[in-house]
Amino acid sequence: MIIKSPLVVGYKGEIGSFILNGLLKEMPKASDIWCVDVNDDEKEVLSRIEKADYIFLCVPIEKTITWLEEWETHLTDKIVIEQCSLKRTLFEQKIVKNRRINFISMHLLFKPSGTPNASDRICLLWKDNRFCNVGDNLIANLGNNISNMLNTIMIYDCKSFEEHDKIMALQQSLVHRIILALDKMTSKDKHAQTFVGKRVKELANRIKLGNPLLYGIIQANPHLEEVMKEFEAELKNFNINNYMK
Repeated sequence: MIIKSPLVVGYKGEIGSFILNGLLKEMPKASDIWCVDVNDDEKEVLSRIEKADYIFLCVPIEKTITWLEEWETHLTDKIVIEQCSLKRTLFEQKIVKNRRINFISMHLLFKPSGTPNASDRICLLWKDNRFCNVGDNLIANLGNNISNMLNTIMIYDCKSFEEHDKIMALQQSLVHRIILALDKMTSKDKHAQTFVGKRVKELANRIKLGNPLLYGIIQANPHLEEVMKEFEAELKNFNINNYMK
């Protein structure tokens, strides 16, 4: 493995625990894996950062900048693999723009605890050259490692945080909004739900189990307004014949 001494920050959360379990499965020795959470003191955190080569940063999105600011001076020779769902919350901050830390971006496009089938697991992985100095070969090798660890399909199409957030405005923000609104409407009549209506409810319930703060941040995606206009135009000009060919 290219990863020799990984650190998982926030290993008890949904993403962190999933990554940790993958590392335990693939790493030759469990003793080479380091973990920290809110219960570790500063000395313990610093010691584990110093031992790490790759840092999987899996803290809640609203705590990412705070954690980086606290440990910035100890991260200059590390590679931080960030997990933010809305990348602008990280990459528009001064601590990233000063280029003292190498960031690789990762986004699991599924909820690990609710996605048992490997064919449904897709992960985005890329580096934005403005914020990362590592070579392309390293990204490819790292992607292979993560794919094996997590039994996940890897996608490398993104090149920047702006491109990622534009994609997520459609695939995440708009999709969540439509499903929740549609579920609210179809649930008014509890005795006449169709098979498809029930599947909508299942998806809505899956979303509702998520972190409200995180989903609020996802809805604040600045690119959502543009895709909303496109969707509204699609509805306004809807013709069933255009979809049934």
